[in-house]
Amino acid sequence: MDRTFLGVIGVTLLIAGVAAARNRGVARVSMIGTDGGAPTHQLSATDLKARLDKNQNVIILDARTDLNGQIIKGAIHVPLSKVEEWAKGADKKTVIVTYCTCPHDEAAEAEMNKLREMGFENAFALTGGLDAARKAGLEIVAATE
Repeated sequence: MDRTFLGVIGVTLLIAGVAAARNRGVARVSMIGTDGGAPTHQLSATDLKARLDKNQNVIILDARTDLNGQIIKGAIHVPLSKVEEWAKGADKKTVIVTYCTCPHDEAAEAEMNKLREMGFENAFALTGGLDAARKAGLEIVAATE
């Protein structure tokens, strides 16, 4: 029985290691969420820039209600109230990064959580929002709306 138990532990650790290696570089997942326990799925601005620099397919969603004149170049303005409609035509396997300018990324987190509930497992919130994107060297442009 001891060998069986050790075998189960070994297989579990092996699976966890493979999963961690497979996800390396995709995102940093925090184990403490804003609700006190649920995991949050966040991507740093430097990680986002690296993905874009490698021409990886990433959809960037601006979750703000009002753009206030600026947006990350290539981002799509999709406030939370319109995300369900937007998502109808989106590939659920695509990496999606939401962002906002909230002090604690509230709008981006809410939109990312909604997307994940809808089956978009590769949805992440950009840590630090528009300011972090600017500091990481992402191009910020005038909003066209």
